[in-house]
Amino acid sequence: MKTTVKASIGGISFTLEDEAFSLLSKYLDDVTVRLGNDRVAQETVNDIEIRIAELLSEKVQTGQVVTVEILQPILSQIGEPAEFAEENYEVQSGAQRQKRLYRNPDDSILSGVCSGLGAYFNVDPLVFRIIFIALIFFRGFGILLYLALWIAMPKAKTPFQKMEMRGDSRTLEELGKKVREEYSETAKRFRKSNARGALNKLFNLFGQVMVYLLKAFLIVVKAISLAIGVILIVSMLLLFISLVGITFFGTYYTETATALGGFGLSLGEIISSMFEISSSYWVTIPIFLIFAIPIVALIYAGIRILFRFKAKDAALGIVAAVLWAAAVVSLSLTIFLQVRSLSIKDEVRTKVEIASSGVSKTISCKSFGYFADSSSTKELATIFDIMIIDVNGIKQLSGKPTLIIEKTSDVYPRFEVIRKSRGVNHMAARDNARDIIYSITSSDTVATLDPLFFVPRRSKWKNQSVTVTLFLPEDYAVYLDESLLPILNSHQPYSNYWPDEMVGKTWVMTSNGLRVKR
Repeated sequence: MKTTVKASIGGISFTLEDEAFSLLSKYLDDVTVRLGNDRVAQETVNDIEIRIAELLSEKVQTGQVVTVEILQPILSQIGEPAEFAEENYEVQSGAQRQKRLYRNPDDSILSGVCSGLGAYFNVDPLVFRIIFIALIFFRGFGILLYLALWIAMPKAKTPFQKMEMRGDSRTLEELGKKVREEYSETAKRFRKSNARGALNKLFNLFGQVMVYLLKAFLIVVKAISLAIGVILIVSMLLLFISLVGITFFGTYYTETATALGGFGLSLGEIISSMFEISSSYWVTIPIFLIFAIPIVALIYAGIRILFRFKAKDAALGIVAAVLWAAAVVSLSLTIFLQVRSLSIKDEVRTKVEIASSGVSKTISCKSFGYFADSSSTKELATIFDIMIIDVNGIKQLSGKPTLIIEKTSDVYPRFEVIRKSRGVNHMAARDNARDIIYSITSSDTVATLDPLFFVPRRSKWKNQSVTVTLFLPEDYAVYLDESLLPILNSHQPYSNYWPDEMVGKTWVMTSNGLRVKR
């Protein structure tokens, strides 16, 4: 049976085998001899002894005997006495040692490679861990690089090696400080847990990576939200300015109005020109509120996103919602009343005979460019098939007629003008249709069709339209002048050609429809 010795190491009582006690005593004596007998050296030896006691406390249970097998790895971890002497000589002689690359065992997950790189470059080890994880996806290059560094980098075992790894100053005072720091850190770890497994470290690494990724994601989200806020504010402000201009200040443009250098009509002017209503504000104000309230709400939302402020805006939101709903109801009632006045459709037909000398069977049809031939007439706006034009400073409704060529069994060709309109009843619809101003002039087989029809100033828009039908007997021909292109119907019942293919040619009515005259 081996003899044991009770000894106090760093203020803690241990039971050691004789061989282990002799090994420890020889180690401490050797360190003392090599470092010297001054105060700093003695403090360093005491710190080393405390460190040994701490490491032994982690290895042995209460009452367990410390053997050589337990003690020897601890002494190797702290360092050989010769290493302390070598460091002490360099300090005393003023020699400087460069910063070196070591694996850091104190903050390791696998081998301490990333922690050592972080200590050497003074960077958070998590950065290198993320880099190695990313490099794994490049055909496993991260694993090969990690293994190569694991083999090439020595482990920082002694306090001086750990100081070299971090680039600390190397004096005996610093050595003592380093040992005391390690003692304190080890004590904390020992109080929290007897050991920390590699699995826990991997979980911690994963948690750190997720935290960094979450922070990066939040930064991206914040940048996107700021961009959305700016876009909302700028785009909605521009839209709001356009809405105000179109509704109240006459910035409704058409190609013709812009080409002539004039301003278009405001929404209020268009409504008062077309609808029977006491004031255009019954339509313009509700339309403005219906569009303006959501636009202003989006501008406010953009400001909230951009400047991140809190405000008690519930009451303001309720008021805006009530105003918007009232605008919708008001506009709906106004539209309903206008639709009632357009509920019945009727028409008026007028025949126009073509003067003929009885010799020629060819009729020449033409029109003229109304805006080009009249400098006093300007187009202000076009809505569906109705135009608002300015004739000598007077705003008037007008539209383009439609020309159709039909076959007839009559002896002579003729025109028929069909004026159509709507009203609250048949009588009102016929009166509105009869009021449409349109004319065809005929002189010696030459017919001139007006390019526009007009609605009298006292009348309003009632979906007026004009259809001009040329009834052509067989063997009669018609020459279609190119000026008819804007009013020639694209769906001719006796021709499969498009209007641009028909104008500028003479067409003969045959039993099989219209044919080009050779």
